Amino acid sequence: MKIKKYVAKDYQTALKQAKEEMGRDAIILQSRQVKRGGLLSFLYAPMVEITVAADNTLQVHTDRLRRNPLPAVETVVKLDPPVVDNRANTAAASREDELLNELQNMKGLIEDIKSSMYELELIGGLPEQLQALYEILVNNRVDREIALTIVSNLSSRLSENGLNGYSQARDLCLLALQEYFCEVQPIEVAPDKKGTVVFIVGPTGVGKTTTIAKLAANMVFIEGKDVALVTLDTYRVSAAEQLRTFAEIIGIPISVVFDTTDLGTSIDEFKGKDLIFVDTAGRSPNNQEQIEELRSYIDIAHPDETILVLSVTTESSDLLHIYQQFEKVGIDKVIFTKLDETYHYGTILNTIYEIKKPIAYFTTGQNVPDDIEVPDSNKMAHLLLRRDGTLS
Repeated sequence: MKIKKYVAKDYQTALKQAKEEMGRDAIILQSRQVKRGGLLSFLYAPMVEITVAADNTLQVHTDRLRRNPLPAVETVVKLDPPVVDNRANTAAASREDELLNELQNMKGLIEDIKSSMYELELIGGLPEQLQALYEILVNNRVDREIALTIVSNLSSRLSENGLNGYSQARDLCLLALQEYFCEVQPIEVAPDKKGTVVFIVGPTGVGKTTTIAKLAANMVFIEGKDVALVTLDTYRVSAAEQLRTFAEIIGIPISVVFDTTDLGTSIDEFKGKDLIFVDTAGRSPNNQEQIEELRSYIDIAHPDETILVLSVTTESSDLLHIYQQFEKVGIDKVIFTKLDETYHYGTILNTIYEIKKPIAYFTTGQNVPDDIEVPDSNKMAHLLLRRDGTLS
């Protein structure tokens, strides 16, 4: 059995290369997207990698069948039909499936081992202080590849005399981490501008309604802005009533919208306000119909900003998937919620490392108008270097 990988700009090109070299009877074990290498890899589209297996014995047998085709159908049907043992066919198919599964599992295991060995080789070549910082970052759920990039880059910043100790290495790491959180952009309204529209979007359960109440309250009481609320969340009666209660307490108007026509009317009605917050219903990132519905509202309102709300309690891979789906409607900034519900903040770093979007706010609890803050890069860096729930 021969197994080989082919990488090309698209699936068809990779498949063509595989068939030309491995033969028409080659079996495709796996296909996936892979990142390009190099410092500027993020500027280019990912490549396609397919893993192909070919059995030379099977190929020879198949070629012989092609050269000596079976008798024509009319000749075969004159013979008595053979007795077919379906149990044997089922067993053969089952064994073939098991073989393919074993090959795929073996391939995955080999890739994991190679990756781990490569990681150990690189980490082993670093000073002990940097190795310790790498472990802290990984334990705080920072992606291993990102953590390795951070500590490896620290090596080039060391003085000619090397590190004087862990404290110096940690200080260098804090500075490096702060660079990832330097792009912070809270909502700002120009003094002479009226009718600024801000859409708050995101999946279900991330705290959009509570977040928008906090933002509205702070804009009114701290920033002194004239604010109005619009809610599109008519799927949940409780959400609209909750926001209506907040609006009454704050003393600002609110409009409940059921379709795009109502939305346009409400935006026009509040265009004299400094700021109009639009609360949207939670959308599943896997439901394209809901995403398209959200896009139709955004196309009508032409918001000045569309902010995606994400929960830090969600896995990094899921956060990236959520962003990729909501990016179809145009995302300007992100808000991370529920920082009070975790001790591990690596998911934040993993996400902004990939999406390259500014952070507007963090939320740290349910209290309105408190428990919302503009991110501080120094504080965030210290959180990422926490060890066992305490600062390292």
